[in-house]
Amino acid sequence: MSDPADDIGVYARRTAWSDTRDMSKQQLTFADELTLLAHRENDGKQLIPNNVLNVGLIAAELAELASQMKAELVGPNLAVVDRQPIGDAELDAVLARMAKVGKALPPSRWLIMINPVRKRRRYLQRLSQRGAFEVGTSRILGVIPVARYRYANPAQVRQVRQRLGKVIRGQEPDARTVTLLALAHHSGVLAHLFAAGEDKRIEKIVHDDWAGQAIKAYMDKTTNKPGDSGDSVILLAAGGS
Repeated sequence: MSDPADDIGVYARRTAWSDTRDMSKQQLTFADELTLLAHRENDGKQLIPNNVLNVGLIAAELAELASQMKAELVGPNLAVVDRQPIGDAELDAVLARMAKVGKALPPSRWLIMINPVRKRRRYLQRLSQRGAFEVGTSRILGVIPVARYRYANPAQVRQVRQRLGKVIRGQEPDARTVTLLALAHHSGVLAHLFAAGEDKRIEKIVHDDWAGQAIKAYMDKTTNKPGDSGDSVILLAAGGS
């Protein structure tokens, strides 16, 4: 049986973007980039299950906090070293949560401690406000209102994907690209973007990246929620996840 979300009616564009939402002028975080990569270019369909993407986004936020010197890996544990907010609502919420816990924990443990509910939704809304996605409304079975996300301009995700592709094909990576590659690989996104055959090289590149390893450790200990859907459809009436 086909997914009801694939049978719904006409896609209606909700918002006309203003010049203030030019993604080329925005600094993308790891979580922003992972959200972009996690959606199919032609129709915006999400490539991995909701719960996996939510966990991947938390790992991406932890990696971003470390890159901005707000958190630091000491041995096997990640701890806050600077509690001052960054000015990014999502990152500051994670930083505040870590500071409240007040101790160092393994990165995979932080994936459990930080609430993942609706995280992917918040990043989709954030990127829509910046002009990366356009939001349409439609109804499942003609009754349940849903929001659907499609790329307003795929140039941004293409740039990110090309950056990863160059590294996979042999270009020397910088530290941020290694981390993004690890996040995309261990969350399962990468397998949807590139042909098989480069697994050994990818594993070699990302082997020592703690953020990607945190996702792997988490996923090794858990299973997908029954009935969890990877479609980029958000149930407005039910709250979504």
